[in-house]
Amino acid sequence: MIQESVHRTGRRTEKKVRTARDIKVPPLLNEGPEVVGMMTVVIGNGGSLDVAVRNVADSGPALSAEMFRRVVDRADTRIEADMKSSLTKELSQLRDGAAAYSMAIHMVMSAAEAREAGERERTLRDASEIALSGLREAGKAYSSSLNAPCMAVFGVGIMMPMILMSILPMLSISGIFGSQSIGMGQLAVITLVLIPAIVVAVMASIREKNPFMPSGKTGNNYGYLLPLASAAPVYLVLAAAGAGPVTAGCIGCAAGGAILFISVYPGYKRETARRRRAGALEDAVFEMGNRLIAGEGFEDALTGSICAREECGPVAEALRRELSICRGDVRSAITAAIAPTSPTVADTVCGIYDAGLKDLRDAGRLALSVGRQLKDQETVRRGIRSDLRGMMDTMFSTAAVFAPLVLGLSTSMLTPLTAISGDGGFSGTTAVLMVYLAELCVMIAALVSFLEGNARTENVARRIGMMLPVSMLVFLISTNFGF
Repeated sequence: MIQESVHRTGRRTEKKVRTARDIKVPPLLNEGPEVVGMMTVVIGNGGSLDVAVRNVADSGPALSAEMFRRVVDRADTRIEADMKSSLTKELSQLRDGAAAYSMAIHMVMSAAEAREAGERERTLRDASEIALSGLREAGKAYSSSLNAPCMAVFGVGIMMPMILMSILPMLSISGIFGSQSIGMGQLAVITLVLIPAIVVAVMASIREKNPFMPSGKTGNNYGYLLPLASAAPVYLVLAAAGAGPVTAGCIGCAAGGAILFISVYPGYKRETARRRRAGALEDAVFEMGNRLIAGEGFEDALTGSICAREECGPVAEALRRELSICRGDVRSAITAAIAPTSPTVADTVCGIYDAGLKDLRDAGRLALSVGRQLKDQETVRRGIRSDLRGMMDTMFSTAAVFAPLVLGLSTSMLTPLTAISGDGGFSGTTAVLMVYLAELCVMIAALVSFLEGNARTENVARRIGMMLPVSMLVFLISTNFGF
């Protein structure tokens, strides 16, 4: 299909619309459990496949929402006979690697046609297991694919500068390059431009393969990085006081990194607390199901299960307040109180509320089923993060300690070698490496954030603030070793 887009110049150009075949498999598998969960809330409540598909199209994860919108459009315009036919055709166009996603959605479609509640519940549980299995396999495949690119980052980012620092004076002594040896300008270009460009290219490939990166826009605010600019005035003050350029630069960068960390840490603590509350709310969904089956009313079961968790105190207080003033609009009260912490749990609870309007015990069984799905998803994701933890820790320690230590000692050895060769053209090597280490901290902070699946600017800034001061101080100390 072809659609027209109007540019600022007023000219019309043709842009190809993406199809299911164009969607990358790993990110789609990452969305599978969430999509199955959203459809379970509707179909487990006795809702139709039509409503479930429209729900995903309206508020589902980015790639699935785009795909399901095409399904809805074809069904509404009668290109396909009905929603099931449209969804079946869309799933048939997915790439081969997305079999788990396709099978899970087909299981949900089967559940929508089940006549008995028990059969429907079992089928939905099977769909969830298939989606989680696909996510688990995607995580394992991604983890196993990281060895080569991460070793490339290590080799190019750490070993290459160290080798350059070690062999340049010896090459000058032996006269391999004749009378025109590599100068300081060429060394700076290699170290500050060429090597970072290679590292960034490898990082881009790692980010591209990560199935856990958000599919839509992340809404980055680069203002979080502004505190780094404080390194400049600190450098100027120290330089005016008589400190050497490397000493002033290292202390200035360390101060800038520390100020950056201090500025973003409160937000990090708030986000960490929000994630803990979101996890507790997922547990509360399961407990709410038990309370509903035991005969409690919906509001009592909801508030009781949330109040039972200490982390959810602010949510419980907000929920009580919203329920007291909602004038019967319970869905709005749930959304207002819970969505700021976890939109997924808020939508789930709203679906359970709708089921409770028909039968509270059926709503309880739905809550148990969905609550189990939420916890299973978190368990799988936690296992994948654990598999990646060793790689992330290695990258972090490399940028913060190993790289500055090795490069600092290399420059310490470079001084006597330069004196032997009689070539003073490499006197600025230490300053070049200092700038390179600052670049390396930024690159590794971004890389670790990519591995974690959270590339938001504030997360990258926090990691820069943790690595940069340590890296600069280690480098400053190691350059002062005498040989």
